[in-house]
Amino acid sequence: MAQEWRFVDRIPRIRLLPGEHTREFVLSYEDELAYLVACPQPLRDVALLILDTGLRLGETLALQWGDFEPQPIERTQYLLVRRGKTKYSRRHIPLHSRSREMLRERRSKVASAFVFPGSNPTCPILGTSLDHLHAQTRKRLNLDGEFVLHSLRHTYGTRLAESGADAFTIQRLMGHSSVVVSQRCVHPSQKNLDSTVRRMEQMTESARAAVKEKANQALLPPASEENADAAEG
Repeated sequence: MAQEWRFVDRIPRIRLLPGEHTREFVLSYEDELAYLVACPQPLRDVALLILDTGLRLGETLALQWGDFEPQPIERTQYLLVRRGKTKYSRRHIPLHSRSREMLRERRSKVASAFVFPGSNPTCPILGTSLDHLHAQTRKRLNLDGEFVLHSLRHTYGTRLAESGADAFTIQRLMGHSSVVVSQRCVHPSQKNLDSTVRRMEQMTESARAAVKEKANQALLPPASEENADAAEG
């Protein structure tokens, strides 16, 4: 806000005090399956949508059926975030096939304008209610205490990066104000770090072999006419 109001010319890098830490939990595919199976509704559908779209929890709960394009929901391909945490939050997000299927099924059962209504159908469900359901499910599965609902958004960002998305694409899809913010939401696994280095090693070894072969070819003496005639004979 200070930058937007021009009190500062750039966003400063803020260092955390000793003892502070940021959550870096990323849900594995194995734990994702167990978690979604164990989740009660509507937590299951909320979690699945965040995993597939990277929405903030507040953005998810604010969703209405008119926020999908094109309409009707049976043909929808994009989710429209109309407003959110910052002016960069407004964005179109392509939907996964499993999210479309979930939304189609949910549309047939929900009579509210909200995708995830609360006990009062004119209002969305409270985030605190979902936090409570999530804590119960996490405890039942004995998952890491660092696993909070916002970790699902971090998981989406990390998977984008691991699939090869560049920083600016991640920034746009997640509605961040800058790529610096996006960097804080991406936490590559050790397995992905290892495979990335292996791919780089294979690429560099192939390149070095090609350069060496080209250099060796350049050092070979040119074939004389006598040698060429002998070879033809």
